[in-house]
Amino acid sequence: MIEAASEKIEIKKEIFRELAMQAGPKTIVATNTSALPVGELADATVSPEHVIGLHFFNPVSRMKLVEVVVAKETSQETRERSLAFVRQIGKLPVVVRDSPGFLVNRVLFPYLLDAVELFESGLDADKIDNALVQWGMPMGPLRLIDEIGVDIAIDIGNTLEKAYGRRDHVSAVLLWLREGQMLGRKTGGGFYKYEAKTQTPNDSLIQWRRALHGEPEGAEGPNIPADWHRDPRLRLNEEDLAHRLIFLMVNEAARCVEEKVVDSPEDADYGMILGTGFAPFRGGPLRFAEHFGLKKVVDELERLAQSDEKFSPCEILKKHARDGTKFYEN
Repeated sequence: MIEAASEKIEIKKEIFRELAMQAGPKTIVATNTSALPVGELADATVSPEHVIGLHFFNPVSRMKLVEVVVAKETSQETRERSLAFVRQIGKLPVVVRDSPGFLVNRVLFPYLLDAVELFESGLDADKIDNALVQWGMPMGPLRLIDEIGVDIAIDIGNTLEKAYGRRDHVSAVLLWLREGQMLGRKTGGGFYKYEAKTQTPNDSLIQWRRALHGEPEGAEGPNIPADWHRDPRLRLNEEDLAHRLIFLMVNEAARCVEEKVVDSPEDADYGMILGTGFAPFRGGPLRFAEHFGLKKVVDELERLAQSDEKFSPCEILKKHARDGTKFYEN
C-alpha cells in the first residue's frame, strides 16, 4: 500500500494508524512523502519494520527516479521487496537514509530558495531562469517552483528549514503568492502567468516587489531597486549567477555523502540527474564540482559565506580541497 496524502505530518500519521490496522502481517506500507520523516510515520504503526518511503517524482509518467527511503526500523526484507517493486514497474530506485528532504529535495531546495531571494531582492525572473537554462538545466528555478506548486514548495521549505536552518528559508514572496492563490501553473499564475502554452511575466508580482522596495505602485520606467548600488547580488552576470545557485547544490550533495544519506557520490549525482534533470552532460553536482575544481568551488563558497553563512562549505568539501583528493578517486 502506498499513501500519497498532503505533506502534513498529522494527516499522514492518522492514515498510517488506520492502514496499519487493516494491513496483513506481511503487507508493506509505503509513504510517497517528499520530505517528512518516514520513521515518525512508522512509529504510528504496530509494525514499523514494514514501513518504507517510496518517493515518486512528478510527472510520474515521465520521471523514472524513485527514492527508496529506509527508516531506522525498516527491515532488510521490506527494503529488498520495495526495490524489486520499483524495478518491476519500470522505475529506477536510489536508496536513501531517512532524513529531512532525503536526497533530491534536500539538495534542490537551497538552490530554489536562493533563486527566490534573488528575485525578491530585485533580479528579474527571466534573468535568473535564463542563466540556469544557458548553464544546462532543463528549466530555471523559478519556473520549476511554478511546476512543483508554490504551496508544496512552501511546505517542503518549512520542513527543511526546521532541520537545516537558514539555507532553506522560505521568503515572503512565496507566502504572498500563496495568499493570492497564485500557486504556479496549476492556477494559471505564479512567478509567471500561464495561458495555454504561453508564459509571460506576472505583472502583479512585479508591482508587489516594487512596493516592497519602496517604489510608488505602478511606477513607470525600469524596475531598478533602490539598493542596486549596495547589493552585489543585483549586479551578477549570467555565469556568476548560475555558479552561485549551482554551488549551493554541490555543497548540499556533498553533505549527503558526508552524512551517509546516500551510499556513494554516484548515487548523489545519479539521483539529481534523474530526479531534477540536473544538466546530464555536467555529470551531476559532484562530478561537475570536480571538473570545475574543488578548491575553486570552496574558495567561492567561502567568499559568498562572508556575507551569508548559508554558503559555508561543508567539511568534506573543505577536506578534499585541502588534501587535493576527490569524491571519485578512480
